[in-house]
Amino acid sequence: MRKLPAVLLLTILFSAAGVYAAPEAEEVKDLLEEKIDSVLEVLEQKELSDREKRAEIEDIVDPVFNYELMAKLALGPEHWPELSADQKKTFSERFVRRMKDSYFDKISMYSSDTDARFDYGKPQSSGGKVRVPLTAAAGDEKVEIIYKFYESSDGWKVYDVEADGVSIVKSYRSQFNEVLSDGSIEQLLEQLETSDEFE
Repeated sequence: MRKLPAVLLLTILFSAAGVYAAPEAEEVKDLLEEKIDSVLEVLEQKELSDREKRAEIEDIVDPVFNYELMAKLALGPEHWPELSADQKKTFSERFVRRMKDSYFDKISMYSSDTDARFDYGKPQSSGGKVRVPLTAAAGDEKVEIIYKFYESSDGWKVYDVEADGVSIVKSYRSQFNEVLSDGSIEQLLEQLETSDEFE
């Protein structure tokens, strides 16, 4: 087998190290772990109502989620530019509300009562983005999750989340495309407001 020149081999090794073990990757992993631990602490406070828990959880996670960017990505480059400024605002507001509803419903499963466990994998960094994998388990339920971050001028932000290999952004985009294939943006806005169809 042909041997690689030493300089080339070192370049490959250091490039791989930069992708998988960059210092910022561990920084983002620590940030995510801190946020999830704080959310679990809120869920354990039995004296709080669901509304109070949700308010506290939103205060914890909102600073690291770029919901507006997720809304834009979910609608996709084919449809987003076609919206008026008012439609973009309405779509973003309704999408964000739906995202928060879904997040609160899912994270509520992981409380101390269900023996919640979160096992974090090795974060990966590439091109100013970081992927943090983890396994979330509660009782017999287990989900493989990847939080996807990008570095903004205001710190690290989540722009997508994968659950068992399914991207939230891509899943919503597929559902939105189905509506818009033979419907209008106004119909999509109405369904976002009133329907439980989107998940």
